[in-house]
Amino acid sequence: MFFDFSSISLATTSAAVISAFFVHKLYSRLTHIRSLSFLPGPDTASYLWGDSVDLKKARIGTRFPEWRKQYGPTYLIREPLMEPVLVLGDPKGALYVLNDASKYHRPDIDKQVLDILVGACCHLKVSMASLTRIPTLTEKKKLPGDDHARRRKRLAPALTPSSVKEISSIFFDLSHRLSENWEDKLSIENEALIDVSKQLHTFSLDAISMTMFAYNLSASTGTIPELLSNISNGPSQEDTMGSRFAALLISSFPSLLAIPNPMKTWATKLRTELGAIAKDVWDNGVDGVEVGMNAKVLEVLRQSSKNGETMTRDEAVAEIIGILFAGSETVANVMGELLYELAHKPEIQSKLRAELIAFEQKHGGPPTYNDIVGSGKSGLEYLEAVTRETMRCKAVLMDISRQTVEDDIIPLSTPLPGSGQTSIEVPAGTTISIPIREGLNIEPSIWGDNARDFVPERWLEEGVGERGVGIGGVLTFGDGAKVCIGRNFALAEFKILVSVLLCRFEFSPPKDAIPVDFYHLGGNTVKPKLRGRESEGVQLPLIIRRI
Repeated sequence: MFFDFSSISLATTSAAVISAFFVHKLYSRLTHIRSLSFLPGPDTASYLWGDSVDLKKARIGTRFPEWRKQYGPTYLIREPLMEPVLVLGDPKGALYVLNDASKYHRPDIDKQVLDILVGACCHLKVSMASLTRIPTLTEKKKLPGDDHARRRKRLAPALTPSSVKEISSIFFDLSHRLSENWEDKLSIENEALIDVSKQLHTFSLDAISMTMFAYNLSASTGTIPELLSNISNGPSQEDTMGSRFAALLISSFPSLLAIPNPMKTWATKLRTELGAIAKDVWDNGVDGVEVGMNAKVLEVLRQSSKNGETMTRDEAVAEIIGILFAGSETVANVMGELLYELAHKPEIQSKLRAELIAFEQKHGGPPTYNDIVGSGKSGLEYLEAVTRETMRCKAVLMDISRQTVEDDIIPLSTPLPGSGQTSIEVPAGTTISIPIREGLNIEPSIWGDNARDFVPERWLEEGVGERGVGIGGVLTFGDGAKVCIGRNFALAEFKILVSVLLCRFEFSPPKDAIPVDFYHLGGNTVKPKLRGRESEGVQLPLIIRRI
């Protein structure tokens, strides 16, 4: 009888490597558990899955706000295999972490996902050793910010206020195009039931593609919109044993994402299609783009090349993909939530519409870009208030995750319960989750007892933005070194669309009154589903009536 000793050797070696890795992970977990065990937190239903399964199923607003009430702003939850996660909803502690990029990096899993999207993983040689190798402390301390800072520097000129003003006419055109599309759907009774989620995503996708790389994605015959949808929603939202084990393995071995999988296949196809588009604009010159479009990203990237900075077309495509994911999902989701809120709060909707119509009557025409951007000083104070309140309590950003690369002490503004400590020691390797939408943006100590309520009037008070944390008092666009550079673009796009739609339509809930629940789906975004009909996917039906 003959045996394949090479196979036995490989299997034994692989098993030994995996076992060693899990022993290391277990030791790391025990170290963190002992160090942070004094912190309160919810009882974990499963030692294998931690709180991950519960959080995946939970509707927005049903977990973190309740835990905040019960345990305070700083507490522990568990990832698979009981990996502790420090939930840092303390304003002082959160700012400390966000403003120190040298000690607090993105978690490995976040980096791997970003690498897949922009193509960095395409060139990895996958082996068992590379998938399970334990990074050294020196490697973990290498600053990931160099690449990030270089990319931000490249893109910043495309997203300055002056650049956004230059492309704002496209936002107006797209807003009117969406309005006309809805007009065509209205019956002779002047109203129709429309799923606004799909068309808002089309609007937002076009706003990005037609201003950043001179291409109308929604009108193309390519598969880019479908690929973006697949990636943003994830391969599966079903809670199956297979999906649970996949999540468990990936959380322990982030590099497994480099192995062929649906997400990587979609990302590869996306890069291929976008590469062809970018090549066409790049080769023909940005001055030759179609009228009514712009190529701001390719324009600034091309200028970087002229200034001596080496850049390949693949790098340009990577920047485009980053812009698409950062901008196409976010504005559409937030706009959908605002329309839902206005449909259920007709008094706010009427007040906002009255301000916009009064402005138009007073000035002999609708608001311009300058009027809208400076809305707080141009007679559009309520538009500004509605915008800021939407960004506060309807933020698509659920949380900001960081991982410590060395032992540190985080200062706190709220003393820990029991001990009264005003700081917390965290060992290297600790995962930190800073809750945004369900945390600091609705923190009762900042915003009062009605912090979770949609109340635009709060922003009409003098100095209210100085109470909160981050830009304008909220962390919707992040803070510190990694604050969102596309915030001017997003806010202009959002305000312009609101100003156009509210003057032409009235929004109300469907007559069947099926409740809409919002879930954390795909990446770091929030999307609506009909209660009892969740399997039908994302949808947000509203009655739209012509004014």
